[in-house]
Parts: sequence; C-alpha cells; structure tokens
Amino acid sequence: MGETTTPDAVTLTGQGTVPAAPDQFHINVGIEAQRGTVRAAYAAATEALNAVQARLLALQVPPGAVSSTALDVRVDTRWQDRAAPVVTGYTVSSTLNVLLRYDDGAEDVIAAVVDSGNDSVRLNGLTPALSDATAAQDAARTLAWADARRAAELYAGMAGRRLGTVRSIAEAGPALPGPKPLFARAAAMSADASMKIEPGQGNVSASVTVTWELL
Repeated sequence: MGETTTPDAVTLTGQGTVPAAPDQFHINVGIEAQRGTVRAAYAAATEALNAVQARLLALQVPPGAVSSTALDVRVDTRWQDRAAPVVTGYTVSSTLNVLLRYDDGAEDVIAAVVDSGNDSVRLNGLTPALSDATAAQDAARTLAWADARRAAELYAGMAGRRLGTVRSIAEAGPALPGPKPLFARAAAMSADASMKIEPGQGNVSASVTVTWELL
C-alpha cells in the first residue's frame, strides 16, 4: 500500500484479494519435427498437427476452443573449427492453444492429444482460467476500496482533517489465477495413462488508487 499527500488531498492505494477456483484452463501444445530438408520437416509437422486437431474433434472439443499461436522454421547447424557452420537439417515447430474445462474429462483429452502426435508433440504449459471472473473481480475491488479508504481516514485523522470529495480513481487491472507449469514428453504419457489435473485454488486481486479532498 502506497501513500502520498498534498496540503489539500490524500492519495492512497488499496489492495484486495479474494479466492477463486478456476473452472477451465489453457494447454499449450507444441508440435515439432526435425528432418533433413525444409519440405520434409514441414510435412512431418503438418501431419502431427493434423493428427492432433483430428483427435480433438473426435473428442468433441469445440473448434472455437482450439487456436494456432505460432509457426517457426529453424535451420539446424553444427559448428566446426576454422570453417563455416554445416547445415545438419531443419526444424519446423508450431503451437496450439486448447481451452478445456476441468469437468469435461480433460485428463483423457490431454493424454489422447499427446498419444496422437507421437514424439512430435510436447505439452509446454497449463494456465488456469475463470470462465466468468466478474463476481470475483467486483469482490476484490470492494476490498481494495475499503483498504484505501481505511488508510486514508487514518492519515486524515492524524492530520486533524477528514475526508471530503473523491478527486480521482485509478485501477490497476485485476489479476486472475496465474499459470501452473505442466511439462511432459510424449513417451511418458499415452491414452491409457491419464495424468490427474486438479484445479486447485487461485486468487483474484485488485488494486485501486484513490485521491480524496481533505476538509
């Protein structure tokens, strides 16, 4: 909590945090293929990507919940002393963002996705999310306002003053539940071995800076 004052005003920043259990999450699915030529690497990555997307459709994941987020072609080289680097192949990579709900058999979907792409598929991370954070955000804002006003009244009282009209209100963006890492290699997971995914407990936070006139 920060505090600045002028002769006729007091400015305080209040913080508020409320618990909020996420009900859905994003997974970042990486597709990567390394081959001797760009054409071969692209074809292999495309085959794996299509297999993943087909499996998602078969598992009734809505098309709107799947989006491509990156496509990259990298030249692989090997360095050698006193000579130019030698090209050893090419790597084509792409990523998909998939939005899943904790109560929709998400563990089976993840395992099936990894299994469908074989060694070309990686799970790069899991990010919990709220489908509707409105109520939690408003509750956090209410706490932040009360925190700022409590401190402002304290400072005003110590100065022999009282709070008057609000001159300004500025809010920092509410913070939603943060990311949780989830890393796995295709060899460690299959459609027959689902890894339990727990939503856990997150927090939604708000921060507001308010300036009051001093009477």
